[in-house]
Amino acid sequence: MGGATVEMMSGEQLPEQVKAIIADCGYTSIEEELAYLLKRQFHLPKYPFVPIVSFINRHRMGYFLSDVSSVEQLRHNDRPIFFIHGEKDVYVPSWMLKKNYQAAGGPKSMWQVPDATHAESFWIDPATYQKHVAAFLDQYLSARV
Repeated sequence: MGGATVEMMSGEQLPEQVKAIIADCGYTSIEEELAYLLKRQFHLPKYPFVPIVSFINRHRMGYFLSDVSSVEQLRHNDRPIFFIHGEKDVYVPSWMLKKNYQAAGGPKSMWQVPDATHAESFWIDPATYQKHVAAFLDQYLSARV
């Protein structure tokens, strides 16, 4: 949820202290993620389940699932953003990384970590992960301070 949370916040008016964003394994939208997991884990179709859940959510929380989209928010982003995603992620598939990356405004880069599953990129090789993050931050924080 953290990756998608920062992606969704990226399109909002952020305080000036936020100089750059790092999103690790974020999904494109709640609706797409739910549809994907229903199919992958339970072999169930999107219809009628996702619309029913969306309707219930609208009644209880005040919004449809389709109203919540990282892709839409990323289109409004103007901060440097670094996307990290495990190549073998089966919880949030890597095609979502590519869709988010394509949608993002502002300076952007991505790193797809070979052999990493969901939220495992750091643990595959902590030193390389830290190197990539440090290089991204060095590039954008020194230029925006």
